[in-house]
Amino acid sequence: KYIDQKFVLQLLELFDSEDPRERDFLKTVLHRIYGKVLGLRAFIRKQINHIFLKFIYETEHFNGVGELLEILGSIINGFALPLKAEHKQFLIKVLIPLHKAKSLSLYHAQSAFFTQLAYCVVQFLEKDATLTEPVVRGLLKFWPKTCSQKEVMFLGEIEEILDVIEPSQFVRIQEPLFKQISKCVS
Repeated sequence: KYIDQKFVLQLLELFDSEDPRERDFLKTVLHRIYGKVLGLRAFIRKQINHIFLKFIYETEHFNGVGELLEILGSIINGFALPLKAEHKQFLIKVLIPLHKAKSLSLYHAQSAFFTQLAYCVVQFLEKDATLTEPVVRGLLKFWPKTCSQKEVMFLGEIEEILDVIEPSQFVRIQEPLFKQISKCVS
């Protein structure tokens, strides 16, 4: 009765708070709402999607990105198989482009932003191995050219991906992947 779409929108806006303790508490509240109010699940995912797209393409600033990614990691873990097209689209159109954020290395220094992002991507690959090729090609597309700190983070994510993919999927990505890795060491 009291927890409706308007309430969820206002709750999500609060994630932009400067106070990490407030964001941590909000994370718990939103996660509980997601778990208990089934009718709002799609709406919550859609609004988080909207926040991320705004972060990627407009503002490049939102304090609660790391916390929202942490909630998403848990949500993705609970996705039923086979994955819905909507979930796959979220991975390719939102999570992969999140890697291009200029402030990504800055966020890594302040929070678990990149760790959570990598965790979400790996969760998808553990659920559906056929997503490996578009994910790796997407990462290669957004591979940093001038920021070595960010490049190290990308290499760490690739390592996590290689830990979970199947050999049949590795064959499809090995050539472009090793070309990029060779650029990193040369």
